[in-house]
Amino acid sequence: MRGGARSSRAAPRAGTAVTATLLILNAAEVVTMDGPAPDATRPDDAAPLGCIPNGAVAVDGERIVAVGRTEDIERTYGASPGAVRIDARGAVVAPGLIDAHTHAAFLGDRAHEHALRLRGATYAETAAAGGGIASTVRAVRAATDDTVEQALRARLARMRSFGVTTVEAKSGYGLDTETEVRLLRAIRRVRASGETRVFSTFLPLHAVDPDLRSMPGGRERFVKRCSDETLPAALAEAPDFVDAYVDSTGFSVAECRPLLERAAAAGLSARLHVGQFADVGGAELAAEMLAASADHLEHVSDAGARAMAAAGVVGILLPGAAFSLGQPMPDARRLRSLGMEIALATDCNPGTSPTENLPLMATFAVRQMGLSIVEAWWGLTRAPARSLRRDDLGVLRVGALADVCVLDLPTWEALPYQFGSALARYTIVGGKT
Repeated sequence: MRGGARSSRAAPRAGTAVTATLLILNAAEVVTMDGPAPDATRPDDAAPLGCIPNGAVAVDGERIVAVGRTEDIERTYGASPGAVRIDARGAVVAPGLIDAHTHAAFLGDRAHEHALRLRGATYAETAAAGGGIASTVRAVRAATDDTVEQALRARLARMRSFGVTTVEAKSGYGLDTETEVRLLRAIRRVRASGETRVFSTFLPLHAVDPDLRSMPGGRERFVKRCSDETLPAALAEAPDFVDAYVDSTGFSVAECRPLLERAAAAGLSARLHVGQFADVGGAELAAEMLAASADHLEHVSDAGARAMAAAGVVGILLPGAAFSLGQPMPDARRLRSLGMEIALATDCNPGTSPTENLPLMATFAVRQMGLSIVEAWWGLTRAPARSLRRDDLGVLRVGALADVCVLDLPTWEALPYQFGSALARYTIVGGKT
């Protein structure tokens, strides 16, 4: 079903000045994402897209002031002095895409490990041999702060070429207090530039510190240190969320709970890695903690998925990791049928998903995971915004932040079809191109 036309929402109050600093005009379609949430029983219903043919968006400062048909926006805002004008003819204008699960603050690569896996080594075997997360930790610990920041800035710039305006970036490649704080500080400094809207997540329970791994009682010491020492130090860098890797290759519910409870008491909501390799109770923990998101979800029970749905936990699926590891893709259709809202993310990291291409995740989701194209759009915009606890992102409506992408697509239906390319003609963050 095609998206129906929506009426103009350019309605300035009587007596107010009608001006805009940016006009995006003549779009083949404006996909506002201002419709109702997708219905799992009618996944192809295009109402959630709020599609406007020959559409336009008017921006004043960093906020959207009108969305509607080009002729209406031109009539009301076309005479704005000094307004920047973007001709989006032949393109789709959409909310800036949101990548709500990345490990983008890293250095180095692990191509050799990928080659080993192609020859049959498992993720756990690679990690046990000194590779895996520990390999990246060594590279990050050896780097200067400037080097980490430069690598993150370059990665975010490449993400913007795909229309991504908002990125969640985790720590987790420090695994000691000093380096975890350095990573959070690097993320905070890059966020301050405003080129990309960045949310930071403190991820101390990612893997055991390599310096403690072989020591008697080292694992227990590490878990306790994360809660007692690293968390208080990390809070000074004002992270937005806390995360933990709840899995058979990560940490148990019992190991994660004290840190998460202490972080919650300090005001940090949780985003949890859950069920990538095995179901160890992470879904139930996410529901209990009222987590903002639970991510991966290749292995969760129906009961766990229902508990998360009832608690309002957004499920973030990471097909890039499943593809890289040669695992079955997450079953998005099953999770939708159990009531979960689904977002898509790259899981950008050097070991299991070295990609910055968020629209490609929509291609995986539609072809191999059971989502409709409408649900995939929702999974790149509204659902990840909700996982970040923001209702002014991922949508084009009056009052929302002016995070917009102009994509070289002939229609919204082409999102999963035109895969692999850098699609963005323009990527606009807070009204700035």
